[in-house]
Amino acid sequence: MGDANILIVEDDATIARFVELELAHAGYVVRKAADGRAGLDAVAEEDPDLLILDLMLPEIDGIEVARRLRADEKEFPILMLTARAETQDVVSGFDAGADDYLRKPFEIPELLSRVRALLKRTEHERTGPGLSASGVEVDPNSRRATVDGELIDLTAKEFDLLFYLVTNAGRVITRDEILESVWGGQHATDSNVIEVFVCHLRNKIGDRDNTTIQTIRGVGYFFARG
Repeated sequence: MGDANILIVEDDATIARFVELELAHAGYVVRKAADGRAGLDAVAEEDPDLLILDLMLPEIDGIEVARRLRADEKEFPILMLTARAETQDVVSGFDAGADDYLRKPFEIPELLSRVRALLKRTEHERTGPGLSASGVEVDPNSRRATVDGELIDLTAKEFDLLFYLVTNAGRVITRDEILESVWGGQHATDSNVIEVFVCHLRNKIGDRDNTTIQTIRGVGYFFARG
């Protein structure tokens, strides 16, 4: 993974240069773009293995960039950088197709850890087997999910969460486990983001009585085997 191609789309030249140097030092091949339109142009020239995308960008903001890339079926992981702390801003980024987010200011060791985790997870999903529980089947190779054979439309982060839940069907999963495995170890104050995404998944898989994804009060969630 050390020679992976990473694109940074960040309008703050100081931050972009600092991140570029640290990633290059870690062995990654790095390109930069200073606004959303230039970022889309850079992707058109060559798909990166991972995109580091600032939320607030000139020309085209990060949300719209992510949305357009996913609409074009670009499947590389997107790590979104944001100075915003509101849950809805974070959820909007995930809904647009981001795989993870990192709040500014951030420490380089944490950034590198997120990058490694995203690249490793992507490689695992390309080779891992499909899994099913309670009529829900998830295929990490195609990143598609079906309910009773019917394809359901999921954002990148919704798929990650559903895949993790199905993988761990039949046991109680704590919020900390979900935050660590799906969100890269975000702080517990971000746990309400999980609730939003669980609600999205319940609606999409038709879990109207919350029997497939069960809330274990004060602990986390349980995905029924069916």
